[in-house]
Amino acid sequence: MTFHIIANQITTLFLSLQLLTTLSFDSEIVSFLYGGAKEDVFFQVTNNQKTLAIKPTQKNRFSNLLVITKNRKYYFDLAYDEESPHQFVEIKDGVMNHALKERLTHKDYQIMEGENSLLFINRRQKSVTVNGIEVRSREYFSKGVPLMKEGQRILN
Repeated sequence: MTFHIIANQITTLFLSLQLLTTLSFDSEIVSFLYGGAKEDVFFQVTNNQKTLAIKPTQKNRFSNLLVITKNRKYYFDLAYDEESPHQFVEIKDGVMNHALKERLTHKDYQIMEGENSLLFINRRQKSVTVNGIEVRSREYFSKGVPLMKEGQRILN
């Protein structure tokens, strides 16, 4: 699975007690910071400093994670999902695409997909929160990452 992450967007990463999750970056990991207790999650940098292995030790408490590579910073919100966790994730830099095709249509929203970004179009009169961003009419999001609308996972 590939996440094309647009700069400064927070990405939800779903973990499981049963699986090891790996984040592989294009450049070396300089450091990472986890906001919770050290014993909550196992971390190890491998693969010539380009991959971060993650495995939770429990399912109730998670915090955020900042990964700093030679080229960029990536922000993750760690969450638990035993049914649909992420396992092998390649991290690429995302950009806002303008050549888009329809990915998903719902009565309240539409999602358009580009080569490495998504456009969320709000069809409601009032704004909605998607991945922590208030969307009044339309907003670009990273491609491949979970889209969380009002706390519910609607994509990936």
